[in-house]
Amino acid sequence: MTITDGDVRPLPTVLSLWGAASRLHDERADEADIVFFTPPTGDALTCRTRTRSDESGRVDRTVGHLDTVGRLVAEVFLSGPVCTDGGRGEGVPLIGELLRSVAERFEIADVRRVRMRLHEHSALTGSPNWSATVLQRYRTDHEHAEDVALVGTDAFGSVVARAWVTVAVES
Repeated sequence: MTITDGDVRPLPTVLSLWGAASRLHDERADEADIVFFTPPTGDALTCRTRTRSDESGRVDRTVGHLDTVGRLVAEVFLSGPVCTDGGRGEGVPLIGELLRSVAERFEIADVRRVRMRLHEHSALTGSPNWSATVLQRYRTDHEHAEDVALVGTDAFGSVVARAWVTVAVES
């Protein structure tokens, strides 16, 4: 999913960046951070990937998205334990649901950053219930923004995921 600006150039969104990053790994992501820096110049984005693993069994992957002049436009950070069975991890579908919740709540072009943390959710059946709380409103150098906390709970009320979303808003 991409959006277009007045020049009909594809711009990255939270969903398109997650799609590109999630195809690059088979780990169970329990943390993700997607940040937008600047609108891209040109039509195409290229990716630069850095992966780091440590003795504890965690893998950290950073996928930088660069525009045609080499500026960092957006970055996706993923972290989680290595999936030793060769299959896709359980965290990926829950992050996908969380991102769909973000897309349903906010104008996707206004999302500036999404930070996500997943909790133990082995007993999760069905979709979580999401609640949103505005944490703060402020003005950056060029726009008004607000930080919103999203909390996903299972049928028993246990927290399974948290997200912090920075979104541009009208003044």
